[in-house]
Amino acid sequence: MAAGVARLDAPPGMPRYRRYFAPGQTVFLTLVCHERQPLLRSEAAKRLILDALRDQRLRHPFKHHAHVLLDDHLHLLLSPAEQVTVPRLVGGFKLAVLARWPGACRLWQRRYYDHIIRDADDFARHLDYIHFNPVKHGLVAHAGAWQWSSLAAWRARGAYGSDW
Repeated sequence: MAAGVARLDAPPGMPRYRRYFAPGQTVFLTLVCHERQPLLRSEAAKRLILDALRDQRLRHPFKHHAHVLLDDHLHLLLSPAEQVTVPRLVGGFKLAVLARWPGACRLWQRRYYDHIIRDADDFARHLDYIHFNPVKHGLVAHAGAWQWSSLAAWRARGAYGSDW
């Protein structure tokens, strides 16, 4: 198999997806809870997710650009280090969360959505999408009211105004 190409094995009758990621390329990811259950609803669950994400940065280095945690899914915008593949990073993250999760349950959907960021405009669109997501889902009236995203860090950099 060519470098940068990851094949995800699937059960018989299911499609086999091919994903291509160039080393170090920025990617937008969506990970969804099993059957869209609101398993990440609690503050403790959200903190657990962020802790697992921090730990995975040590195991599978990546640059963390942005995130948002909602009750049943999360979005990430990141750039893996050259030696790190996105499937390995996502798989490691899912396992790290499960290792910390109280009680045995099926936490994640098997698949995840990915989109390779093509240019600065695409990056900006996905950054806005991430930060607006809690408003889109009716969790808050304005994005700044949702504490479980990277919006505050981007505001501190001057990328977003206080009215956003």
